[in-house]
Amino acid sequence: MERLVTMQQLGFVLTVTLAMALPVAAEPGVCEVAGSDHGVVQGRLGLLQGLGPSAFIVAVPGGMCLSGPQPTDNVDRVLTVQLYSQTAEGFQELYRLVGQKVYVRGKLSAGGTFQQKAPVIMEVIEIATN
Repeated sequence: MERLVTMQQLGFVLTVTLAMALPVAAEPGVCEVAGSDHGVVQGRLGLLQGLGPSAFIVAVPGGMCLSGPQPTDNVDRVLTVQLYSQTAEGFQELYRLVGQKVYVRGKLSAGGTFQQKAPVIMEVIEIATN
């Protein structure tokens, strides 16, 4: 079965690809804290498919950075964050909100494996549309 890619999907993939490739200078003192359950991310939620497992990616306008006690917790300013949920209901909610601007609260950490599609990952605690 052949699947057609919409212009919106293509635009999202290009935005995520560029965001991951272009470094952005970090501003000191405005980074989210790694490991805290109070991290906040806002942006458009997309579903990145292909090249391994699918991933929920938030494109963050203006970018964000991450800081923490371990050297691996410190991530310079990035424009994308990968979301995940610990529950089936959470994943269903993420699928439902793909393409929309979202406000997400959760636990942030640095992406540390090749399976992750963004340099920062977030376990979703709460998600809502903007």
